[in-house]
Amino acid sequence: MGLEHHTSRQLLLALHWDDAPTLEGFELGENGLAFEALSKLLATREGGAMYLWGPPASGKSHLLRAACRSVQQEGRWALHLTAQSPPSHWPALDAFTRFGSGALLAVDDVQDCTAWQQDLLFGLFNAARQFNVAFLAAGNAPPAQLQLRADVRTRLAWGLALGLAPLDDAGKQRVLQRLAAARGFELREDLSRYILSHHARDMASLVELVTRLDAYALQHARPTSIPLLKSMLNRAECSPLPKT
Repeated sequence: MGLEHHTSRQLLLALHWDDAPTLEGFELGENGLAFEALSKLLATREGGAMYLWGPPASGKSHLLRAACRSVQQEGRWALHLTAQSPPSHWPALDAFTRFGSGALLAVDDVQDCTAWQQDLLFGLFNAARQFNVAFLAAGNAPPAQLQLRADVRTRLAWGLALGLAPLDDAGKQRVLQRLAAARGFELREDLSRYILSHHARDMASLVELVTRLDAYALQHARPTSIPLLKSMLNRAECSPLPKT
């Protein structure tokens, strides 16, 4: 990799790189039905409810964050919450009176909601229906199997409840190659196959690995390759632990 190309890639990253999930960047795999239903929910602007469930790395969080981003880009109100969101981030029950049609509330990881969060979740679902705010939630199991209050489980099951399936290796490879292209480099076939064969297979870990590899390649002004990946990982393993 020449210095000129190395510099141009750094400028490209500085000006254009954006790792926020998008609907366009969602790899469908076996989840075309759920994606189509979500697209209709966002387009209707008349409220409605939808619950997505599936194992880790099936795309739930990607879709919720991407849906909020899409709505916000159209000038509408949207809020993404998780069970880890602090109390100050959760809206009051009368908050929806201030938003126009087409607003969206998305709540992720509902299986981890605490007692006070379940109280709010119940109230927010009812308020969303009253004011035509779209309600989108996600969890790790179908509504009936969630360890939540019965009335909360019932609300989550009122709208569409659709399962998501994790990507197969071909789908993961396409995602990683798109990520690489967006960052300005080519993820060769042999390298992507090696990554899928020798490293953690969940998408979050795979994306983090490719992002680290790109930064390492830029730092050393070398093209991405299997030897470079091994060098990066060996250096990380040999790094001394920080002093306490």
